[in-house]
Amino acid sequence: MSDTEGLHPLSAILRWIGRSGKRIAVTIVGFAVLIAGGVMLITPGPGVLVILLGLGILATEWAWAERMLDRAKEGGKVVLDQATASPARIVLSVILTLGGIAAGIWAFIYFT
Repeated sequence: MSDTEGLHPLSAILRWIGRSGKRIAVTIVGFAVLIAGGVMLITPGPGVLVILLGLGILATEWAWAERMLDRAKEGGKVVLDQATASPARIVLSVILTLGGIAAGIWAFIYFT
């Protein structure tokens, strides 16, 4: 005999929601953060980081999200290894980063 046998269909649905409340909440919040990250890829904002955050939230309840997060981590390691493959790449990365920061500060001061 199942635990929902003899219950009104609405009671069965409410009972299922009550037992699955955490998973439902994690899914709603995770997808909301994931969608916000997708929007931030087009608009200003840290889109990739927010997408990873959304996958991290979803990975607490869903195996597919955990697999996607693991693939993203592996891809990040590959990019990091390529970026730090030689001292010249490291120096170039630092110079370009500092140049970008300086350009942002200059633009802020010049245009305000």
